[in-house]
Amino acid sequence: MVLGENLLVIFSDRPIIRLEELYGKGHRDAVRKLHNAVEHGYFVAVLGARRVGKTSVVKTFLNHYDYNYLYFDLSPYMGLKAVSFRSLAPAEIGFDEEILSGEAQLSLALISLKLKKVKLTSEAFQTNFLTLLRELNNKYNRFVIVFDEAQVLAFVKGINYKGLLQFIHNNYRNMVVILTGSMPGLLEKIISPADAKEPGFARYVEEIRVPRWSREETIDFLRKGFRGNNIPYEEENLHEVYEELSGIPGFISYYGLLRTRGLKHYEALSRTENYAISQWENDLKAFLKIYNSPLYIHVLSILSKTITGATWSELQQELEKRLGNSMGKSTLYRILTNLLKAGMIQKQRDKYIIVDRPLRKTINKLEKTQYFLLH
Repeated sequence: MVLGENLLVIFSDRPIIRLEELYGKGHRDAVRKLHNAVEHGYFVAVLGARRVGKTSVVKTFLNHYDYNYLYFDLSPYMGLKAVSFRSLAPAEIGFDEEILSGEAQLSLALISLKLKKVKLTSEAFQTNFLTLLRELNNKYNRFVIVFDEAQVLAFVKGINYKGLLQFIHNNYRNMVVILTGSMPGLLEKIISPADAKEPGFARYVEEIRVPRWSREETIDFLRKGFRGNNIPYEEENLHEVYEELSGIPGFISYYGLLRTRGLKHYEALSRTENYAISQWENDLKAFLKIYNSPLYIHVLSILSKTITGATWSELQQELEKRLGNSMGKSTLYRILTNLLKAGMIQKQRDKYIIVDRPLRKTINKLEKTQYFLLH
């Protein structure tokens, strides 16, 4: 079967919500896996880099299988160490509000922050949230709650998110929670803390990873999109897009969108690279606010200077040279593990490497500013 044979290629800077428009075998497989997990009542963690298509996978799943849901978008709060409980106002309400009792409608209005004159505390928010969920659990055979960029939950003040998730798991049998995260290591730490006395709901979390596009998928996607929009292209340019954007679907689709607006290849690619760098800059700053250690900056700086990567011993040697003292194995292991789980580096055979060219460029850019010197 030809790649994307029956799919409608759409260049967009918004999440895809229709299965026939969701490109990539890994993405469509993720939708099927998500459906299977939800039908079995499992909590799910959908993991992958920013702009890789996690939100598209989740929204396509909700739309295609017609689930009733509440959708919480925490992405605007990434990198903040103190987040108001008001950030938990639902971004989307995917069910008929009129079927609710008066009490549940009031609870929904309160957590949606629609009652401006009512002073809402975090305790009242949590109580009303659980009141609403209790009724939804009784009315639907399967109801889905989505927390997009769920690692932010750890920084929401006044809300016991672990207790809340555990309570939903233990008491609301018809409810399933989907957590998405572009920092898998931090999300993993949240749902399964190392100091937990009991494994709790984390034992039942199904992990689904959303992959990048392969070179073949990237070229096929662009080729079909250009032909559908009557846009001339050079085959070598498609390979260049894959190389420069590292197979990230959101960036590749954005490049295609710019081409449909009349931009030539090099201008569209340059603008997309700048956009990708700005996104990575936000993510990198958010990461460094959480893992506040200059060692991360040094490791990323070293790896950004090499295309082929560096071995453990090469990293240790270069770090000791920069710091002027010895580097403990456990410290370096922790640094590399957190960077791997954050999706910023990969391990290929015995070498650690930054696979995203825009991320390498972002690190080099920040090194030229005062930002790295201040952290």
